[in-house]
Amino acid sequence: MPKIKILSADVANKIAAGEVVERPASVVKELIENAIDAESTSIRVEIRAGGKRLISVSDNGSGMEREDALLALERHATSKVSRIEDLENIHTFGFRGEALASIASVSQFELLTRTADAIQGTKISVDGGVFRSVEESGCSPGTHISINNLFHNVPARLKFLKTDTTEVRHITNQVTWSALAHPSIHFSLSHNGKTILDVRACDSHMERARLLYGKEFADNLIEFAEELPDFKLSGLLGKPDFTKPNREYQLFFMNQRTIRSQMIGAALKEALGATIQKDRHAVALLFMTLEPDTVDVNVHPAKIEVRFRNERTIFSGIVRMIRNVIHKEKFIPKIETSTETEPAPTKEVEVDKTPIDTSRQISTPPPRPRPPISTDRKVESIGTPQPENVESERSVTQPTMDEDTQHIPEETRTVVQPPQQQIPEGAMLKLLDFENVELKTNLFKTYIVVEGEDKIFFIDQHVAAERVLYERFVNQLKTNGIPVQGLLLPVTVEVTPQQVAILKVHENLFKKIGFELEEFGGNTILIRAIPSPLPTRTASQTITDLLDKLPEQPHTEIEIPEALDDALIMLACRSAVKAGDTLDTKEMINLIRELSEAKLPFNCPHSRPIIIEMGRDELERRFHRQ
Repeated sequence: MPKIKILSADVANKIAAGEVVERPASVVKELIENAIDAESTSIRVEIRAGGKRLISVSDNGSGMEREDALLALERHATSKVSRIEDLENIHTFGFRGEALASIASVSQFELLTRTADAIQGTKISVDGGVFRSVEESGCSPGTHISINNLFHNVPARLKFLKTDTTEVRHITNQVTWSALAHPSIHFSLSHNGKTILDVRACDSHMERARLLYGKEFADNLIEFAEELPDFKLSGLLGKPDFTKPNREYQLFFMNQRTIRSQMIGAALKEALGATIQKDRHAVALLFMTLEPDTVDVNVHPAKIEVRFRNERTIFSGIVRMIRNVIHKEKFIPKIETSTETEPAPTKEVEVDKTPIDTSRQISTPPPRPRPPISTDRKVESIGTPQPENVESERSVTQPTMDEDTQHIPEETRTVVQPPQQQIPEGAMLKLLDFENVELKTNLFKTYIVVEGEDKIFFIDQHVAAERVLYERFVNQLKTNGIPVQGLLLPVTVEVTPQQVAILKVHENLFKKIGFELEEFGGNTILIRAIPSPLPTRTASQTITDLLDKLPEQPHTEIEIPEALDDALIMLACRSAVKAGDTLDTKEMINLIRELSEAKLPFNCPHSRPIIIEMGRDELERRFHRQ
């Protein structure tokens, strides 16, 4: 007796349902895709009990004739593929002809459909894959499908479903993603009679994002569109200070199809890695458009994973285009007013002249006493000469006093001390491609203040120098190597036996970045040369920190660039000017000029922001001038 048997249609459908219908959200996805293929302009989804009791999807699409409706419930019945060659040129979302048959085999299924030119529609009822009735019925043009009691005949699958709240969340995600991919279609979703989503048709992805996620979310997005010969990429990218703790808001679409792709995720991380903090993730809604024959959408039963013909080209193209967006849009965080700021006072305040009830008056602490003013100290005038080391001095004359001012006692006059360093008036400089930018001052020996047209920029001198040095080191490694500075007297460093072993493993790496090291016996290392930008005083600490960071085992070929990059980042950090270091005017101007020529001038290698922007209108709002 033969052991191999041909499966019955009922069993085959249930097996297919296990691949296609994972949970109620899978049903919603398949039915929405069919509705989109039917050229619908409005899709309405209703669910009950998280989709376990009812899933209803109605559209106003082309509908089906009676014969097509019956064939649509057979396995592998489709109008979209007739030859094997058609699989390489798929423009529709459904094409296998498995969805309706699989869904009907594990539910109580009802289909009601009518074409626009037909007088009567067709109603088909199926229970667990068995046809119950086929009859004519009145209905509006389009298709209405009701799924009752999903998995009622497969109780093992039903037990694996989660709570109603969890299943609703998955369904909401599916409808949201479809709405993002197709802004020209009206979508609505309700659960137990309560509306969850209702988004009208609109013209752009930005407008659809605003309808789905709210105004604040959309205001923090940058809309872009880039094009290469192989594909187009458009989307919405979160601003530099708008990030999330997870990847939930990284959504990818290929030819309006929602997809999962580790490759696209890796390209996004590569492009934004230096601009996003290590524990944060960018917001990115990416929409790719490419020819159907360059991608295989037939590698997953639910069609959520795809395979690109030339992944390397796609990867490098995405990285290049997103980096173009970063430079074009200037990834600079902005200081903005909180939505909870106090209202500005009115311009005219009417004074209440009624007597004050002192018994109800709120007590206030007495003012802090001011220190006595010494009359022996000489008061310096505003016109005190400026330090000689300033590159171009600003001429400040003492103001002429009027009669009243001349009679003010000297000890009560306001003392105005000149700053330690006066920035010359008209100290123009180059900051990226902003026009009419002028150096103003240095705050706390840390932040360089620059004024542009209706903007103020705050630049962290340490992280700016870190970025400049890091890119300089990378370029030097690609050409003649990092310049080396020999030490007249070698510096000794005491290390642990484990660190000595690590040094032997990574000896070539230290040579590449400019260190000349020698074992001196025991656990002592001699430093005979260091990278020229690195201060000698920090050499020992830099060596020990690198030895602590590097692994004990040799690197693979893939890991070597990452270890080298980590070493260059540390070297740049230790070599850069620090917060608290005094920079003169020329040094500040040179630093900003070099920063403007960097490939990524917005973030240091550790992803910290280098520049923060504040608009003049924002400043005026803070002072209630607007």
